Amino acid sequence: MSQKYKNPSTPVTLPPWNAFSLLAVAYPLGMLPKAPGTWGSLLGIPLAYGIVYLSMLGGVWSLLITLGLLFLFTVFSLWVIARTEAHWQTHDDGRIVIDEVLGQAIVSCFFPFDLFHIISAFILFRLFDIFKPGPIGWADRKLPGAWGTLLDDVIAGIFAAIVLLGLSRLLQNHL
Repeated sequence: MSQKYKNPSTPVTLPPWNAFSLLAVAYPLGMLPKAPGTWGSLLGIPLAYGIVYLSMLGGVWSLLITLGLLFLFTVFSLWVIARTEAHWQTHDDGRIVIDEVLGQAIVSCFFPFDLFHIISAFILFRLFDIFKPGPIGWADRKLPGAWGTLLDDVIAGIFAAIVLLGLSRLLQNHL
């Protein structure tokens, strides 16, 4: 059984690897010794750009395509996390960062890809993911298995999007 990866200075037994675990850690990002969740979140930005780019090909259907692609990536991530946690015999291992990739993509998909929105989306998502207020913390603590690992980041992405929408509206004449 592998140890839970929380303190990078503590020796950690490396888990057995398979294709699922490589995807779950967004190899090599989840293996970085400092802030793997932050590095994983950064990967969510180009993922969001790719989703939005593909969605734009659908014209008037672009919002539905964006939501559909995010849903498919959510199902895929849930499957990968469940397989990895079973293989490693652990839960919510800090090296698993595909959940951060998804959470960041959720907030990033719905705003312009300008510097203000990219940085704001990143900071807001990381704050919600780290501090886990309200339902984010509840999902992290109470939901079993891969559901708990993944859904706290999905909720954090949704919360970050709501706050960024309000912030964007508030500052719309100043940007």
